[in-house]
Amino acid sequence: MTLTEIRNAVIKRMTAQAAMPASSVTYPNDPTFEPSGKTIWARLTNLPSMASAVEIGDGPVTHRSGIIIIQLFVPVGSRSLLITETADKLRELFEWKTDGALDYFAVSAVDAGETDGWSQLNIQIPYRAL
Repeated sequence: MTLTEIRNAVIKRMTAQAAMPASSVTYPNDPTFEPSGKTIWARLTNLPSMASAVEIGDGPVTHRSGIIIIQLFVPVGSRSLLITETADKLRELFEWKTDGALDYFAVSAVDAGETDGWSQLNIQIPYRAL
């Protein structure tokens, strides 16, 4: 898969989610996003890692891997139920799923603390694409 194909597959899967309104999700290099007034919002990022090649048959097969990070934000003081329920829905959307030649693996959640009035939980989704 090309980098563009990976990007498109991840965004297509993310736009299919029903965990939060589509207007509450921002994607890489989107126009300025204003989260004020939202009860929850998310930022999606793809962190590709080193590609590798496996030589089988007539030539190399490129393996691309990386981590999709979905940063979830709720207002500080709004408790943790909404953010963890949303994280679970997103985990179900990605964990052990396949989009063509793109496979998603076990999802992790990391509490990222509080910044600028928002409490943050990061969902990390490793992937491999052929």
